[in-house]
Amino acid sequence: MSNEKSTGQIPRNFLLIQLVLIIIGLIGFFFTVWIDVIYIQIEIVQLIFSIITYVGDTLVFIVIVAIIYIVYDKRFAKNLTLALLTTVYVNSFLKDIFQDPRPVQNDLRETGYGFPSGHSQGAATFWGYIGYEFKDALEHNLVPILFSIIILLVALSRIIIAVHDLQDISGGIIFGVCVLLVFIYLQPVLTENVNTLPLSIRIIIGVVTSLGLFILGTLLFPTSGEQLLGDKAIPFSDAGSYAVVGGVLLGLVGYELENEYVKYEPSKLEVKYKILNVIIGLIIVFVLYFGLEFLKDIFNSVIFRYIRYALISFILVFIVPWIFTKINPKTNKE
Repeated sequence: MSNEKSTGQIPRNFLLIQLVLIIIGLIGFFFTVWIDVIYIQIEIVQLIFSIITYVGDTLVFIVIVAIIYIVYDKRFAKNLTLALLTTVYVNSFLKDIFQDPRPVQNDLRETGYGFPSGHSQGAATFWGYIGYEFKDALEHNLVPILFSIIILLVALSRIIIAVHDLQDISGGIIFGVCVLLVFIYLQPVLTENVNTLPLSIRIIIGVVTSLGLFILGTLLFPTSGEQLLGDKAIPFSDAGSYAVVGGVLLGLVGYELENEYVKYEPSKLEVKYKILNVIIGLIIVFVLYFGLEFLKDIFNSVIFRYIRYALISFILVFIVPWIFTKINPKTNKE
């Protein structure tokens, strides 16, 4: 399980694997062959890579984080979430700055800008961080290598289903790996410093950071996520990623409260309780996610998006563990 460290040392072999990904990204970025050569209109190929692309999708990330939080390690799940939120926010800013159009084959299936690819960048950081956590689980760095292959497949899928070109996914991989390495290096030091602060101060920092990032991104780019709609884009509508990042960060305040008052420890659970908790936890997550997704058609605003993800995050990290301690009191450490 992951332990907090005083320094953020990155093992040489893991660093080399990430550098290989960056080199692949750089080669792709400066490659002159565009999406028309790679785009494959064969139905079975489209189906396969349409499935693969979901490995870089928001709902998949939520499910994976929920499972890790419930049965493996709360601290790692929290860090994984923070790494993902960091890369999502950076990606949104870069998209809005570069304002690179999507490939012509996209036909507005995706309404945000193209460069850098959000799925590619998110996958590089998310799956890369999981690979870092389990880097010693198998010999010969097989785990980081396996997750690097997953990252490349997700990136490739974005070209094959025609929502990105080669430079988009190359940029996504490069920025995603860079965010990953910076996060791995800085996270232990920042966590160690923050943990020395009183609970009230940590909560204030979380709330201020959440609101600050949300307001900054939303005011600077009010139609983020709908840029390619032109005049049809509705300012401050339920689109873009700034509300998602801010909302999840606000919900993570519940992580500090849970550590203080609930103290759920999945490592102390029997397997049967882990299975039960995963089933219950995922049911709650799906009901929240799709229930609030349905309501967004009624409350079509970026503020609702912020509240939606804050609720999902808070309930997952605080309410759900509290329910588990009632199901199995042994998980509640006095």
